[in-house]
Amino acid sequence: MTLRADAQRNLDALLGAATECFAEHGVDCSVDEIARRAGVGHGTVFRRFPTKDALLAAVLEAQMNDLMHVAEAALEEEDVAGAFEHFFRAAAGGYARNRSLVEAVKRCGGTPAVGGLMVAVGRLVDHAQAAGAVRKDVTAEDVLTLMPAASAYPDVILAGLRSPA
Repeated sequence: MTLRADAQRNLDALLGAATECFAEHGVDCSVDEIARRAGVGHGTVFRRFPTKDALLAAVLEAQMNDLMHVAEAALEEEDVAGAFEHFFRAAAGGYARNRSLVEAVKRCGGTPAVGGLMVAVGRLVDHAQAAGAVRKDVTAEDVLTLMPAASAYPDVILAGLRSPA
């Protein structure tokens, strides 16, 4: 279903404002603040998203899709180790910029994009392991679990993920 132009603008503004608010204040930011920043009424938010968690899930979905595309693009790179590191740093940077990602995954982790990201990261880890760039005992779940800590210590965690020389 295609939205009217004004409805699409409101949705885009709402998702942009929600992304900013969740990143700055975590999942406890108020719907009123999100609506104010988006320039829409409180009712507009709840007509589109019946709960705050539904809005959080939509923001999470977009961010996980972005990371999934970075992981998929890394599979096409010739420098396998460099591509894995690029993905890892991009994902860690996402967690550093967005205080709500950890809580959002806990609350709304069953979204299709989280599953899609897990598959893409699994393929990337397998690819990096086959090239000898990542330890054989590392899983996609390990990589994603390490992301929040990686936002502060990417070099330390990447060193631990690399295959021994």
